[in-house]
Amino acid sequence: MFLRQLEYLVSLARHQNFSRAALHCNVSQPTLSNAIRQLELELGATIVLRHQRFQGLTPEGQRIVEWSKRILSDRNSMLQELSGLRNRLSGQLRLGAMPTSTPVLPYINRRFLDAHPDTHIDVSFLGSEALRTKLTNFELDVGITYIDQEQPPPLQRHPLYKEHLSLLIPQQASFAATSEMTWAEAAKLRLCLLPPHMHERRVIDAAFASVGATPVALVESDSLANLAFHTMFSGLATIVPRHFELVVGAFPGTRVVPLVAPEVTRQVGLVWVDGDPMLPMAKALLVMLKPLCASGDPVTWFRQEEAAPPRAGSAGATRLRAERGSGRAQVPPAAPAAGEARQALLQSLPVTAYVGSDKPATS
Repeated sequence: MFLRQLEYLVSLARHQNFSRAALHCNVSQPTLSNAIRQLELELGATIVLRHQRFQGLTPEGQRIVEWSKRILSDRNSMLQELSGLRNRLSGQLRLGAMPTSTPVLPYINRRFLDAHPDTHIDVSFLGSEALRTKLTNFELDVGITYIDQEQPPPLQRHPLYKEHLSLLIPQQASFAATSEMTWAEAAKLRLCLLPPHMHERRVIDAAFASVGATPVALVESDSLANLAFHTMFSGLATIVPRHFELVVGAFPGTRVVPLVAPEVTRQVGLVWVDGDPMLPMAKALLVMLKPLCASGDPVTWFRQEEAAPPRAGSAGATRLRAERGSGRAQVPPAAPAAGEARQALLQSLPVTAYVGSDKPATS
């Protein structure tokens, strides 16, 4: 049995098609198919249901895929830990994140790449349930999500910051004197919101329901950037985390005001699969973020970051991958001034990089 056979099998399970799996692995289709047949012979089990084309996996095949993911993840973790023992962590940090953490991620990633210049980061925007599934399937190293509730085994958690829901409004004369707004008042506005299937929207709906309000969303989108563009150009208001202040400069003609009565906060944290040893990338990110967690407020974190002297740029690169769509964006390895970096990042990102989960997320 060779690790390459396991890689072929995992790719086939992901793509559900021999041709696409072979293309992903940079081999011919016969090479991939023969390698999986050889694996079936070695294990004495039928893995793939075949009838001219891929028909799915057998029950034994599904378990073999799960074990293959774990073996490949352990192989990568071993290599990463060895690089760390040489004081030069290298490899890929696979980070899952909820869409509302988008404004915070560039700051976190910049710090990580500065500390570990031989690494690169792959970010997937996911709903809570999809994130947990990918963590337990060893398809992610670590996630950023809500941790108000106890995480089910084998996941562990560490608090990062409190997310305060706020209102993004257009800079119009009608809002000139607005310094804060109640949820009851916000319900009467022309709104654009996240779609109902997303966990974040359900939190918003619960807040409105607590004051006896049921707002009508004129526009719904799973992209925070798209909602902000509607505030810019259509005069609609939307609900965003308070840390959206970090990127509001990229959306001229808008501003963030607090939502009160009630003030809605959620605890956001890191989650990872419990294990000994801990996955090296998850451990490195946790060690880096712990000193930042004292304030519990990402706006405070990163305004202090902006005031600090600029650091030398790192050699790493961040790849932002949308779970849906093929939009990708590269963050330049050099770290310019924070304001310029923020503007350049937002201008380079396609709208499809800000997406929610493919299926309804649950807390």
